[in-house]
Amino acid sequence: MTPTEAAAALFKTMPQPITSSQLEEYGVETSDSTAQHIAREILSLNLYWVLAAIDAHIPLKYRAALKEQLFESIQKAWWESGQLGQGTWGEHQPELNERCEHYARLVDQEGISHMGICAETASLMEDRGITSSEDRSKLLVLLIDYAPASEYGRILDKAV
Repeated sequence: MTPTEAAAALFKTMPQPITSSQLEEYGVETSDSTAQHIAREILSLNLYWVLAAIDAHIPLKYRAALKEQLFESIQKAWWESGQLGQGTWGEHQPELNERCEHYARLVDQEGISHMGICAETASLMEDRGITSSEDRSKLLVLLIDYAPASEYGRILDKAV
């Protein structure tokens, strides 16, 4: 696969931004605005795993092009359509970078697993007042379902 094909395959594998009706399926009742906040957190979680997979599987000379194409797809398909709420992709970048650095520290220094990172994401949403403590276990199940980390590595095994 070329970097363009790999970016398209990753984008296709990433879950679409979650909606309030999908959250209800997990027992989480929320407004559309709160669902968009949760969708951004899920995006950050997925991008952490995607970027880690890119770094692990893709030669250095192709990484920037692949990331750029993936980010462009996310921006055009999800951000510009309003599925991820207010603000711009550029305004989201510092938060995304912060999340990725936080998750990387937990994985690298503490050996936290995929499930542990999902639990951390649920905690972050609770700490920020996006969700309630009663929804934590429901969110953990949702995050495990909506962050197919191992799938990203399998896709990139075929790339470049």
